[in-house]
Amino acid sequence: MASQEEKQAQPFTDIFDEDEAEKSFLLSKPTCFIILGKPGSGKKTLARKLAQVWNCIFIEALEVIQMNIHEETEYGLKCQELLFKGQSISEELVTEMILKKIESPEVAHFGYVLSGFPSLSEEYMTVSQQIEKIKNLNLKPDFLINIKCSDYDLCQRISGQRQHPGSGQVYQKNQWDPNVIEKHKKENDQHEEENEEEEETAEDPLMSEFLDQFVQRPEDILENAEERVRRYKDIMLHPLEDLMAEQDCQYLIELDGNQQPDDLFVVSKQCTNLVN
Repeated sequence: MASQEEKQAQPFTDIFDEDEAEKSFLLSKPTCFIILGKPGSGKKTLARKLAQVWNCIFIEALEVIQMNIHEETEYGLKCQELLFKGQSISEELVTEMILKKIESPEVAHFGYVLSGFPSLSEEYMTVSQQIEKIKNLNLKPDFLINIKCSDYDLCQRISGQRQHPGSGQVYQKNQWDPNVIEKHKKENDQHEEENEEEEETAEDPLMSEFLDQFVQRPEDILENAEERVRRYKDIMLHPLEDLMAEQDCQYLIELDGNQQPDDLFVVSKQCTNLVN
């Protein structure tokens, strides 16, 4: 009876000691994200930024290929062999590397931000099969972040991209086109901070010295961009809509893809922080 009275006298006593609390934290599931959206909507850029802030592992096809080659894993050696022969890396091999990375101890501890999977390519697995893989992961995604953008706006943005061959860096039209840069400066005259950012972009040596070297990649030609978006809507849109419909609405975040990458990141970070 005295014991019961003692408990009532100290109703807010923490039943966990420090070691137990730390153990509980370490055993808790890490936060995991999947970034969805049409081709060219900015999934990779957003995923990389979120991974840095949340200290998660960024997982994307090119990223896992480069990582395996650098670490000379069995997969990496296979990739190198194919590349030395002038052959492409199969979709099956890429998918295996992505799933292997998701199942790694590193990801089990830190969580992941997955971009570009499911893939539009159905060379190895259909979109529905890829989505089933996601549903059956040991570490299922906590957040689905869908970047929405109209077909017209997206295709115009993609077709305006240019690449500097030397660095491989891809620039948006508002970064390399002097006319667009000047127009934006005039529109933002009352916003000092934004003007300063635009001035920094205009002073980039690549803009002034190497502008004539910029090239348009084949996938960024307007007709090709429109075809990629059409294939996305034909092949991937409905399966992804079903996946999102199954997601708890508070963990489904839809973003306006017409926003600048930094603004897109800020909104997504705010949303995930609010939920957590």
